[in-house]
Amino acid sequence: MNSPNQFLTPEGPRLPPQTSEGHRLPSTFVQQPQVGPEAQADDVIDLRELWHVLMRRRWLILSAVSLAVILALVATFVATPIYRSTLLLQIETEGNRVVDYGDVMPEEAAGYRSNMDFYRTQYELLKSRTLARRVIDQLGLGPAEDDADRESFFGDLLAMAKGWVGALARTETAGGGAEGIDPEQTIATNAENAMLGQLTIEPVRDSRLVRIHYDSSDPIIAAQVANAVAANFINLNLERRYDALSFAKRFLEEQLAQSRATLEESEKRFTVYAREREIVDTDNRLQITLDKLREMNAQLIQAEGARIEAEAEYLGLVKTGPESALGVLDSGLIQKLKERRGLLEADYRDKLQVFKPNYPDMRQLQQQINQLDAQIGRETESIATSVKSHYEAKALEEAKLSKRIQELNEEALALKDRSTDFETLRREVTTNREIYDGLLQRMKEVGVAAGIGENNISVVDSARVPMAPYKPSLKRNLAIAIALGGMIGVLLAFLLEKLDDTVRGSDDAEGLVRAPVLALIPKVSLRELGLDDDKVGLLTFTDPKNALAEAMRSLRTQLLFSTAEGAPNILHVTSAGPREGKTSTACNTAIAFAQAGSTVLLVDSDLRNPSLHRTFALPNTTGLTNYLAGDSQPLDISQPTQVARLFAVTSGPLPPNPVDLLSSAKMLDLLSLASERFDMVILDGPPVIGLADALVLTNMAKATLFVVNAEATRRGEVLGAVRRLAQANARLVGVVMSQVKPAGRGYGYGYGYGYNY
Repeated sequence: MNSPNQFLTPEGPRLPPQTSEGHRLPSTFVQQPQVGPEAQADDVIDLRELWHVLMRRRWLILSAVSLAVILALVATFVATPIYRSTLLLQIETEGNRVVDYGDVMPEEAAGYRSNMDFYRTQYELLKSRTLARRVIDQLGLGPAEDDADRESFFGDLLAMAKGWVGALARTETAGGGAEGIDPEQTIATNAENAMLGQLTIEPVRDSRLVRIHYDSSDPIIAAQVANAVAANFINLNLERRYDALSFAKRFLEEQLAQSRATLEESEKRFTVYAREREIVDTDNRLQITLDKLREMNAQLIQAEGARIEAEAEYLGLVKTGPESALGVLDSGLIQKLKERRGLLEADYRDKLQVFKPNYPDMRQLQQQINQLDAQIGRETESIATSVKSHYEAKALEEAKLSKRIQELNEEALALKDRSTDFETLRREVTTNREIYDGLLQRMKEVGVAAGIGENNISVVDSARVPMAPYKPSLKRNLAIAIALGGMIGVLLAFLLEKLDDTVRGSDDAEGLVRAPVLALIPKVSLRELGLDDDKVGLLTFTDPKNALAEAMRSLRTQLLFSTAEGAPNILHVTSAGPREGKTSTACNTAIAFAQAGSTVLLVDSDLRNPSLHRTFALPNTTGLTNYLAGDSQPLDISQPTQVARLFAVTSGPLPPNPVDLLSSAKMLDLLSLASERFDMVILDGPPVIGLADALVLTNMAKATLFVVNAEATRRGEVLGAVRRLAQANARLVGVVMSQVKPAGRGYGYGYGYGYNY
């Protein structure tokens, strides 16, 4: 293709179709809607990603550790040596109680919780200002000997800062009551604070022992102060015990005198009350009355039952008549009379068949029958009268029992009313006597305990003069510095990583662009290869064994499977911003397709900052703008390159209105003609952000390839660019990551192979 006419009839074999209807494309190369990276986050910690972050920021972490080590070394060598003297003290729990109802000393031996409270109290007493003041007065210490802040270089700085703060506070309070502060009290307070700052109380775990440490720049003073603290603590404990017992004794004496007077007064009131009301013994009389009342209640219950039974029998007699009464029916005499009457009546009926009623024998029989009836009536009436009398007797008995019970109740209540005040006075006397006896007994016990000097604190090992400094410790300071520096470095690394919004890895790029990553273009060292910046686009041609060339061949393969028809015949290459590798990607992609046997036309569509002519060393006097704005023909603007089957159309003179030219009908005609004459047309377009040129080109192309710089492109720029491309109905076939570092240097998606793998 050495003549311009070959723009219309390019030579060279065309690529065969890469797919057929019988083969489905892998889902990796098909555009699918994806969720953004913000929605893809889960609760699983990616340790590999954390390791990559540390590797990317390793120099920052090492710098922080080195700075911390240097500061630790300086602080260690300029610090004043501090000596520590240690004393071992044994503290037993206390169990003395002065009074049962109100303990003078706290009860400590009740359980684990009480023991813990007791020992915490003892530890706080060891750090009390009273004890510190006694030690200072005993040894004659001052602020100069026990400045707690002047232990090291950092201590000097801290002391200086405290001095400034104190001076500022004194200045602020100079107008409001500062004249009332006692200078001597301030000096004494500072000395106490200094000593307590050097004193360390260390309880021995699971024991009753406690270590008392004291730090000082003078080893002799360190030992003296530790021993003085223990000695004065023991003395204070004994004094506190003696004071408590003395106070308890005085308190009990006062309470005993008051209790004696109260007891005597209550006994007098009790005696006078009993004499005035002639009360000797109300308990027996009340008990007898209650027993009678209990017995009468039982009799009343029996009488009430008998009355109910008699009343039921009487009411039945009244309701049904005397003849059906239970007593009548059960009477033997009445039954015999009724039997005789029945016999006479039967005899009368038999004789009535023979004789008339006026016959003497018949009248005699009738007279006998009437006599029997009269006798039965009299017996029945007698039984009914006895039933009524029985009922009335039972009712009267019940009424009398109820009246007697009421009288007994009134008598018992009267006895209780009379004995209420009596019992109250007697209980008061009993209570006062018990309190007096208890106080008298406790008074004797306190008198005995006051003469016993019991001590529950003893020194196990006295403090000795230390032979070697306790601090500064070089090993410990270096360990702390390394740990602290490493922690600060890691925190700074993750902070910078959080603030860094550049695209991180292929997964991040896929989530932002919502298209698969087709290739990872490694970063090449132009200095090692001896190339200019403009010649990176020819690296696939000039150095086929380079990793970049291998990546471009991989991109070519991916593009062949990106659509059902194979590689798109009009491919637009763009990016979010400038200097992201668009031209290098477009040129190397065109070279890779040309090396595979395809005829390729590379068009420089960036009419604002063209660079294609510099890459291929072509003249730019005539190019795309001449065709779009003038009368030039396609064969006039196409130029062959040093790569076989690769032709280029440079930009030509820069126009004042690039968007108008690119959106003209002639641009569509040019692309249509080029897609018919070439196997593939690649448009090297301008960036998306800030320009409308890329939107026009992406609408004309069959597919768009989005280039992302792995070192510089920001996530916001990619999102903005993808949003603008989506508004222009762009078909993003995939993403190309350029300037990717080798594996192990950051993102973990670099190349670990070469040409001869």
